[in-house]
Amino acid sequence: MKNFLKELKKVLTIAPKQYIVLILTSIIIRGLLLIIPVVFGFTIDFITEAKYNTAIISLIALVLITLIYRTSEGLYIVAYYKLYNKIYAYYNDLALSKTVNNSLFSLSRFSAGEYSNIVITDVDVISTFFTTGVIRFIQIIEFIVIYIYFLSLDIGIFISAVVLSLIMIFVAIKYGNILQRVNERRKKALDTMTAGVFGFFNNIKEIKSYHLFGKISDKGYDRIDDYLDKSAKYSINYNVSNQLFLYVFELFRLLTVLYGIFLVQKGYFAVGTLLIIYNYYQKIIDNFTSVLTTNVDYRNVIVSLNRFNKLVEYSKAEEQGLMIDKKNVKGNIRFDNILYGFRDNPTLRNANMEIGENSLTVLTGRDEAAQNGIYDLLLKLNRQHEGTITIDDYDINDIDDDCYYSFISSARRQSNLFEISIKNNLIAINDDFDKVLDICKKIGLDERINKLKDGYDTVLTDSTPISQNTRMLLIIARCLLTDTKIILMDDIVSSLNQENERKVLKILEELKKDHTILVVSNSEEVIKKADQVLDISNKNIKRKKQD
Repeated sequence: MKNFLKELKKVLTIAPKQYIVLILTSIIIRGLLLIIPVVFGFTIDFITEAKYNTAIISLIALVLITLIYRTSEGLYIVAYYKLYNKIYAYYNDLALSKTVNNSLFSLSRFSAGEYSNIVITDVDVISTFFTTGVIRFIQIIEFIVIYIYFLSLDIGIFISAVVLSLIMIFVAIKYGNILQRVNERRKKALDTMTAGVFGFFNNIKEIKSYHLFGKISDKGYDRIDDYLDKSAKYSINYNVSNQLFLYVFELFRLLTVLYGIFLVQKGYFAVGTLLIIYNYYQKIIDNFTSVLTTNVDYRNVIVSLNRFNKLVEYSKAEEQGLMIDKKNVKGNIRFDNILYGFRDNPTLRNANMEIGENSLTVLTGRDEAAQNGIYDLLLKLNRQHEGTITIDDYDINDIDDDCYYSFISSARRQSNLFEISIKNNLIAINDDFDKVLDICKKIGLDERINKLKDGYDTVLTDSTPISQNTRMLLIIARCLLTDTKIILMDDIVSSLNQENERKVLKILEELKKDHTILVVSNSEEVIKKADQVLDISNKNIKRKKQD
């Protein structure tokens, strides 16, 4: 509850104006819904008393009140979605920013399905709850007004309505605990099913090529069946409980009307009052349905907030680190006694290396895990257990992230290109298109792009007909366009054909005059161009003698 109230306080500060508009329209709507039955009840009484002119005036007033009510409902809908959109945008932006602040290790705790459901489904649940909370709060006040009116009519009607409501609320809260547990299991099953769908789509080429559908379909069906089973249990429990509560209230409404007929017969109040009682009991039923929904939705939002906050809690603190002017960065890199990976089976153990400024260093050897580890550490995607990594004697973990990434960039084989045009992929990095063309021409990419039907406007998707070599060149071009002081490349250069490899190496030789370049490669051609060769083996780094 404490965390929920803290979250509620935060949400109220996100869109105060929208909340004020929603509160005002909600008060008008619920207030008019209480007035309409009263005016109609008076109209019936005027008719029974043969006061026809007064009844007509009363009906005209009812038409005007109804017009105001419908107009207010329209304003409420506009205000509702403005508030919902504001809250949704806030949580969505927060989720994306926290994703960036998470290390790869932290993100590995989430499956693709779970992450997608958190950012889309759970954010929707949170936004909906905090938006509908306004009208539900007004409905609670409406309850009180109705009970006070019942008390003014008859103590028996008042007591029966209050006692019944309290009993139903108590039962609903108890039942809500059960629904929350069922919903948690439903969410987990949804995550598993969604992850399976992602996996199926991402591996569709292999599934088709190796005729694997028959072997993996049973597992997929099991995930779907599990989700459907848990979803059905949740829906059945929710709807059965809801219908049971409604039945009990409907029964008591009819019994109250029956008692009201007795009171009308005794002359305690008029027929119109009986109609007001009937209508107000309907409002109790409607509002109670909302209260039941609130109880269940509260349980659901707690589940969603817990899942969302897991993403937030895993992210790094957003405190601003050390700011360094990238113009003053020399690019000296140093690893001192680095222990990285699992402690009992580390990727790097007591690893040391030093890379001087304005040089081309090649990491060679067959320890791919260690190579990837070095890149992950230098890109601050993960952190070491022991030792320090410095650039120009500054601990990289002390440097502000935005500042840090302004002077370091990377090109890796596993890098993804955005599903936008080739041109937009490149100008997103550097908006100087002349510079883009220059880099593309130097590495032999421009000719390849111009052979495509749409040239630089070709949109990149999994089905775009470009070669792997072209994709690698696009990744390299994107890295070179950053023009950062430190450039990291894994064995992406070695994966190119001989001609393109030679062109890229030529650029790197030019860049090393005022850049620090670190490349992973076992290619003799690449190693020949190196100022320093470091061999990675047995979880350590050793300087390799060059011929």
